[in-house]
Amino acid sequence: MVSNPPQLIIEAGRTERQYWRDLWRYRELFYFLAWRDILVRYKQTIIGMAWALIRPFLTMIVFTMERTFADVI
Repeated sequence: MVSNPPQLIIEAGRTERQYWRDLWRYRELFYFLAWRDILVRYKQTIIGMAWALIRPFLTMIVFTMERTFADVI
């Protein structure tokens, strides 16, 4: 006797509600995966995890200086 596999039925408008529910349900998994991604990305650098904070700060300084000099000229 052959049984049919269960079917997945996707209804319009329900996926967004499920998305937020699943995001909340698996929040620890997302936290763990994000932390792992940061660790792997910056493990090889000399200053390590601090680079995740220094890099955006330096970018902000460069754009601020660029904007300041553009207003002067």
